Amino acid sequence: MKPLTSLIACGCAAVALVGCGSSSGSDEPSPSPAAKEATPSASDRAAAEVCSARDDIQAQAQTLSSLTADTATRAGVTAALTAIQADLQKIKAAQPSLSADRKQQVQDAATAFETQLKDIVQQAIAGLGKSDAEGQAKQAADSLESAVKESLEPIDCS
Repeated sequence: MKPLTSLIACGCAAVALVGCGSSSGSDEPSPSPAAKEATPSASDRAAAEVCSARDDIQAQAQTLSSLTADTATRAGVTAALTAIQADLQKIKAAQPSLSADRKQQVQDAATAFETQLKDIVQQAIAGLGKSDAEGQAKQAADSLESAVKESLEPIDCS
């Protein structure tokens, strides 16, 4: 197995093991009424969290797409895929605090991306035994970047 192929395999396995667990509630104390007036609303904070996570997913996908057999490392691939999974969980955790219309948009985008991510991981794992495994790994990375553009870019972050 070529180095890039084994790195993608390890990364895919890491994503599969991390799974799609849910995030638990926050244990932070509630701010005083005066502090609430001076801080952004919960909806604004949630929207900022969603946009930050979306931007990081885009950056991680671009990083994975730009890897070659010479530049890929197991740690780098695993870190990028783990970060994508963590960002997806941040998006899901922020959903309850969003306004109703925004919540639906983000929920639809996150669900679509999660489905595409699972499919990409399954295809990448299935392609590992093929003679062009490095090409399959590159295709998986490109599919990931495409999934980000298709599913997450439509989230309104303006």
